[in-house]
Amino acid sequence: MTAYSRGVELFRAATADLTAAELDLPVPSCPGWTISDVVTHVADNHAAVLAAHGVDHESADLLAAYDEHLTRQPRAILEAVELTVHAWDVARARGMRADLDDVTLDFLLAFAVDAGEQLYVDGEFELMLVSTDVGRQASVLALYGRDAR
Repeated sequence: MTAYSRGVELFRAATADLTAAELDLPVPSCPGWTISDVVTHVADNHAAVLAAHGVDHESADLLAAYDEHLTRQPRAILEAVELTVHAWDVARARGMRADLDDVTLDFLLAFAVDAGEQLYVDGEFELMLVSTDVGRQASVLALYGRDAR
């Protein structure tokens, strides 16, 4: 399973059976955003990348269209990070468990290490400082500005 496929799986699980009322829930890890904002952000990003690559996504399922056509593109790694982190955001906002497995944590850590300071240049992510005893998931998510404690 690719990192993108894992991200899709996590995002689908986090957004499954969303109610209209839940769409208005705030997402604490994305100040000023609601669950609706996060879902729209992910959809807009996927639609834009598909369009930029000339992929006509007739299906309403942007994630499946992306998976079918673009997972071999370098940008798929960034989309996998976005899906994974935003899946965690939405799950937490909904009060769901948001545990990430070791393979997913390895992927997020490797991406952050490879990106280095570039991860924080555009302000999308902000490094959080946490103590060394918070656990692996909290330490990795802190690299993405998420408080998993």
